[in-house]
Amino acid sequence: MKTIFLWMLKKYANTEKGRIEIMRIMDDKVSDNYSEQTLYGNVYNYFIEFVMANPFVVKCTFQNDKESLRILKSGIEKSFDEAIGYIENEK
Repeated sequence: MKTIFLWMLKKYANTEKGRIEIMRIMDDKVSDNYSEQTLYGNVYNYFIEFVMANPFVVKCTFQNDKESLRILKSGIEKSFDEAIGYIENEK
């Protein structure tokens, strides 16, 4: 069953639309796991899990590569603003 699930996940993750749908489902599951949290807390928890799952972040952390982590953090802040702009344009 896990093999089928991973195959389907890889298939649906090939497009931006598919990845957004997968991430929405994952966000819903975080909300289910942390039901006592506020909406802000659930976004916070989801982001922590997202960062912890990223192999590049993990590698930089293990290597104590503070410069790469700083650059990544700056890029995340910029991409947050960019994503908000995309959402606003969808209206």
